[in-house]
Amino acid sequence: MLTADMVHARRRGDRLVVVPVSPADRPRALELATAYLDLAAAHIGQPRGSLLEACRGIDVQPAEQRLARGLQKLVLDRCQFEEKAALDPVELRRTLFARAASARRENERAAFVRAAIVAAEAGERHISGDEIEVALFADLPDAHVLREARLLSPEALLAEHHLAQHQAVLLRAQRVRARVWSAAPAGYRHLFRRLKFLRLLYRIEELPKRAGYRLEIDGPYSLFESVTKYGLQLALALPDLMACDRWAIEADLRWGQDRRPLRYAWHGSPDPSPQTSEVPARRAVADELPDEVAALLRDLSALPGPWRPAVSQAVLDLRGVGQCVPDLELVHQETGQTVYLEVLGFWSRDAVWKRIELARKGLPEAVVFAVSKHLRVSEAALDFELPAALYVYARVMNAQAVLARIEDVAARVAARAPT
Repeated sequence: MLTADMVHARRRGDRLVVVPVSPADRPRALELATAYLDLAAAHIGQPRGSLLEACRGIDVQPAEQRLARGLQKLVLDRCQFEEKAALDPVELRRTLFARAASARRENERAAFVRAAIVAAEAGERHISGDEIEVALFADLPDAHVLREARLLSPEALLAEHHLAQHQAVLLRAQRVRARVWSAAPAGYRHLFRRLKFLRLLYRIEELPKRAGYRLEIDGPYSLFESVTKYGLQLALALPDLMACDRWAIEADLRWGQDRRPLRYAWHGSPDPSPQTSEVPARRAVADELPDEVAALLRDLSALPGPWRPAVSQAVLDLRGVGQCVPDLELVHQETGQTVYLEVLGFWSRDAVWKRIELARKGLPEAVVFAVSKHLRVSEAALDFELPAALYVYARVMNAQAVLARIEDVAARVAARAPT
């Protein structure tokens, strides 16, 4: 991920425009990308400091500094460094410093000889002085050894750089609005599930005449805490929005040191254009579940009884009010009755009240909403006569407690059914 100072952006009135690498500058950009990629490949097995020193040796003109720093960071992000030390560096430094202090106290007039201290310690440990020197500061980042580098082609690195600039902009977003269209319904389900996996606060509205969906996503600067973590989650959602057949994104930003309010927009479609030619190829990503939902699914599957849980593929729509995207669905093996479960995020109470509004206005299916107690919402906030319920949990969701809510909601639905 790039930082804001690595983004080539211009202010045009109240708008922020991300500037792509121009066709004239592309050969030089590819040259820089190739240089950093080649250095990373050549330094596998060597310390990070050696790689950084080699990167500093690349001749970069002043006008290229921002691009070069961005490309270098993306290459380093793809490198895996590990500490390589047969000895504990902290313990070794403590022992050597104590030995040196003791030697100075014993003979204050004698000259201090660092090599003698190292040699004495090496002798006691039956290793060489060079091994002591290597281990002494092996825990410092520059001493970490490059074990693996997941490198791209220069062209793919440039495409990743272009995407990363837009992701860095979204880190400063207050609110994001998007319109997406997908020829296949599975495209929508994948996008909605990814938004849920990333625990983003979003609202969905289906557009008329099957013209797609309108999404509104809260940005990190609309929150009072956890700005950095939430911003990274929002930036990670950008490739999934772009995986739709057509997409358009707008955002309200706070940009620069003065946090100046600006507007940002970007769009794309299957047709190649100068604006989208740098976008990386779409990725086929399997549906994912947050860890706590995956654990709950395992626990529910292990419980005896007629209710069988599965990952839900449904999008529950209450036209004119909004959509609900459940995480799981539990089906009664004898009656075929289905109750859905949505695990809400923990960023804001607003998401909970939106779901309560949906339930009160008549969601078409039975749903249980699982809510962290940190959102400070009572289970009584949802009327007990509705075919929906809140399940408030402390740290982790309890499968038996969830099943009890499922059975309770199912009983409410059965009681309301005409005889």
